[in-house]
Parts: sequence; structure tokens; C-alpha cells
Amino acid sequence: SEMAPPYLDEDQCLVPGEAMVRIEKAPENTRRIFAGIDMSASVDEVWNLLTDYDNLQKVVPNLVVNEVLERYEERSIEEQANKTLIDSSDACAYTQECERQSKSMKGALLKQVGGTRVVGIKFSARTTLEVREWPRGLPQPQVKSPDDLPSSSEKEPCQRYKFPRPFAISRLPTKDITMQSTSDDKGEFRLYQGVWRMQPLPGCAPAGQHAMRLTYAVEVSPRPYLPVRLIEGKIAKDLQNNLQAIRKYLANE
Repeated sequence: SEMAPPYLDEDQCLVPGEAMVRIEKAPENTRRIFAGIDMSASVDEVWNLLTDYDNLQKVVPNLVVNEVLERYEERSIEEQANKTLIDSSDACAYTQECERQSKSMKGALLKQVGGTRVVGIKFSARTTLEVREWPRGLPQPQVKSPDDLPSSSEKEPCQRYKFPRPFAISRLPTKDITMQSTSDDKGEFRLYQGVWRMQPLPGCAPAGQHAMRLTYAVEVSPRPYLPVRLIEGKIAKDLQNNLQAIRKYLANE
């Protein structure tokens, strides 16, 4: 697939169209992968689908195991009511604020196993994910123009709670869902953390209908015995398939 542009605005409607994807290198056997798709659905429809944790395997094609181990209830309405804007260049402040606020957010602890084939060999990836819901978006500054986007660097290592930034339109509201492998996870990934981002696209919807953009950004860092270059292409392709499966599922409802 072609490389996706680093910035998409509301005038670029990708309905219909394939999911867009971009891969970036990072240190320590890691990749950052960004994907996005537009669909004729409301943000709430997609949000409800992705937070129906018991039934994710019915939507995501490569989920072999999907088990809810624990549910997190919302602890503080105040935390959600105040969306904090912080300088993303201050990594310490950013990660501390994300970690602090995440503990008050609704969500779930999921055990998942994804199945795929890599160079003709069947491969399963196990992970235990802490999933948190951010109905007002993550506590990070919004981007006003392409020039405001922080430049990616192959020298920038992954850091827990410093979530990758999905494609986004600063002028439109966002809903985010974060997922992060637990610190004691024994699966194939040293770190797996990603963000689902949902935004309305009023300019792309016919009168009386809805359109929205679903984007996903993920950092994957496999264990040393699994070189990331062997699986990065497959992970990117699976992300495209997952986004298209979500759009198809909603279109058939």
C-alpha cells in the first residue's frame, strides 16, 4: 500500500476507499504504525462497537482469543470534564498526566491472542492489554496545521503512557481509546501500546447522515527473539484489514 500523508484534513474524504497506512522505524526493535479510514457511520456507533469488549472477536478478523479479565469503572467525573492540554515536548509531564488520568477512566483488562501467517508460518501473538476510554480525547495538545506536527525520529524510544499520535483534525472533537500491554505481560511483545481515535466528518456526510474518521496509531516492540522487520508489514496489513472490517460490519448492521 502507498504511504499515507502525515496529515489529513476534513476536506479529504476517504469514503469509499482503502485504509491508509504508514510505518515508522523506532529504536530497540520497535515500529510505529499509523492507519486510518473514513466511513459512513457516527462516532457513537464506532465508539459503542469498540467498547463492547465481550464481542470484539466478532468484528476484528485476526482475534483468535478475546477474554475480559477485569472491568474498570469510571472513578472521577471531574477528570473527564477537564481535558488537559500539555506540551508534548515535555515527555515527563505528558506521561505523568496520561498515567494519572488513565486510572480514573472506564475500561477493561483484556487477554487477547492474534493469529496470522508470517513468511508462510502460522504465528500467534499473545498480550494482556489495559484498555481505557477517553470520551474527550487524550490529554495532549491538538494540532492546528501540518507544520505543528512533531517530527518523527528514529532515535525517539517508546515510553509507557507516551502514546503515539493518530492522524487528527484539530478543529474537530475526538474520542480516544488507549490500549497498552501490562508491565508484567509475558507475551511476544515487550511493549504494545496504541490509540483508537474517532472524529466526526460533517463535510463528508450527505444531508441527514453521518460520516466519521477512525484512525489508529500503535507502537509495537517485540521480544529480542522476534525481529520486528519480519512482522511489521504483516501487522500493517492486518491493521488495514481490521479497519475495513469495522467499516463493513457497521455498513451491514
